[in-house]
Amino acid sequence: MSPRSKIALSRRAFLSGMTAAGCAYSLGGWSQAAENIHFNVAEYDRDNILAGAADALKLAPQTVTSVPAPKKLASPHLYFSEDTEWFAIEGGHFEHRPGYSNPAAFSQHRDALVRMNGVVAACVAAWRLTSEVKYAQHALNHLRAWFIDADTRMEPNLDHAACIPPSVDGSFRGVEDTVMLAETSRCASFLCAYNGAATEDDAAALRKWFTDFTTWMNESKPGFIAREMKDRTAICWTLQAAEMARFTRNGALQLDCLHRFRDKLLREMNFDGQFPAELHRPDAYAASIFTLDCLSMTCEAVSSPLDRLWDYNLQDGRGMRSAAAWLFPVLLNRGAWKFPSDAEHFTDWPVRQPSLLLAGRAYSRSEYIVLWKRLPLEPKKPELLRTFPMRQPALWTVRPPA
Repeated sequence: MSPRSKIALSRRAFLSGMTAAGCAYSLGGWSQAAENIHFNVAEYDRDNILAGAADALKLAPQTVTSVPAPKKLASPHLYFSEDTEWFAIEGGHFEHRPGYSNPAAFSQHRDALVRMNGVVAACVAAWRLTSEVKYAQHALNHLRAWFIDADTRMEPNLDHAACIPPSVDGSFRGVEDTVMLAETSRCASFLCAYNGAATEDDAAALRKWFTDFTTWMNESKPGFIAREMKDRTAICWTLQAAEMARFTRNGALQLDCLHRFRDKLLREMNFDGQFPAELHRPDAYAASIFTLDCLSMTCEAVSSPLDRLWDYNLQDGRGMRSAAAWLFPVLLNRGAWKFPSDAEHFTDWPVRQPSLLLAGRAYSRSEYIVLWKRLPLEPKKPELLRTFPMRQPALWTVRPPA
């Protein structure tokens, strides 16, 4: 065998996880974990879930109306945010600095959404774990405030999201702002099921809001552009649309999301499982992690017992397996990242990334699960939590009601 063939073989073996060379864990560790690939995530996370829910019970709803936008908008119920990569400079002008986050950019509405989803997801996970109604009712209190109550609800659109200052017109990137609404929708599916805790009126009102939001996603100019992008924005669009379609019982939209995943989103990766559009960013490491997390959750959202998209590959072999295999070594060892370090927060990743858990279970890869269990629960910094789409893993390892 030639030296070149040996190198290629070695690389293939490493990417597929068949060797422990360069890894932090022994082969014995992988074998021991192999028995627990399909462990009960809710029971494993019991202490974290109950602690998070106890904290969540102390938090009152805080919606877009609680924090007025700094610019004059048509209604206090409109969501507003500024693109965090734009910085004010002399003369009243603004400068784009990709990969950097401007702490002065208005992100309070986005942070309020993150807060709401954290509360709702924690309470729904605790309710499913303990059957204690207090958790479900607290989650519903927050959902009513955000999506039903006339005095506090958010309008179902992102017309003013991810604005490039000084404009107040939203951009298509605003769809990334609301990526956490995929998990919120999943929570609503549990709460509004036939044996759930929501009343029929609450369930109908919540479904109406999410129906209106998906209409905006499909028919508005920013929503249309986001849907047709060839990067992570389209993945964020499809993830949200898929979970909202399930909750609102929109079969046509569910089917559309399935086809988009198979025919469009998988084509965003190259033959090695990389996402080239993200590798050109100054925060390529975080962007690659976020993209695979969202794509993994989308795969889970559009899959069914009869159509498991984890096993689907394009004719040229591209699929979720190769994407997970490419990213795993650099999640295991950040030093293996061969591209420039991110401009900011490079050492803050990884945490318990959704892709590790979901791909580990889908492909029976014990090394993915071992690493997932050993990483920090979630980011601590607000600007990083905004791009962490799964707050309660236990809600993503069971199928919600249709």
